[in-house]
Amino acid sequence: MAKRIQIILILLIAVTFISCKNQESRTEDSSIPVSFNPETLKIPDKGGRKIRGQVLYMPIYSNIPHMEKQHYDLSAFLAIHNTDLKNPIKITKVVFFNTDGKAVKHFVSADRPLNPLATIIFTISQKDQSGTGANFLVEWMADKPVNEPLIESIMKDLSGNLGLSFLSQGRVIREIK
Repeated sequence: MAKRIQIILILLIAVTFISCKNQESRTEDSSIPVSFNPETLKIPDKGGRKIRGQVLYMPIYSNIPHMEKQHYDLSAFLAIHNTDLKNPIKITKVVFFNTDGKAVKHFVSADRPLNPLATIIFTISQKDQSGTGANFLVEWMADKPVNEPLIESIMKDLSGNLGLSFLSQGRVIREIK
């Protein structure tokens, strides 16, 4: 009986070592410097629609109605992606408003540069009670015409065994070309 237990233990240890073998990471080693030249893209830049700045209204649902007289609280974040391959943009204003249209928080106190292909995130806590009609006003500018950035708001709640998430699109309310 003791010999069987020893054999079983040896087999378990062998299986453990075999299953824990070192696997190569699927991502590249981030310590190796990488560069990107937009000129290496095969599709040429034909100019397209280029602009120098916008003011966007971006809805954020801090909470949403659930059943009668209840609200479901959500966390949210605003993501601003600079989609231009060569030129930075400046985030000049990010203001968060509640359902009543009152400014709750200013996220940017001075112009914040955003490099080509970079992203900046602004978060709203799940504890926030700004309401179903909460929103951001986002202003960005560039020194020369650039590709329009991608600006999205994402609301989510991943607590418990329920997962809820959705995107919201903004609306341009001012623009300079």
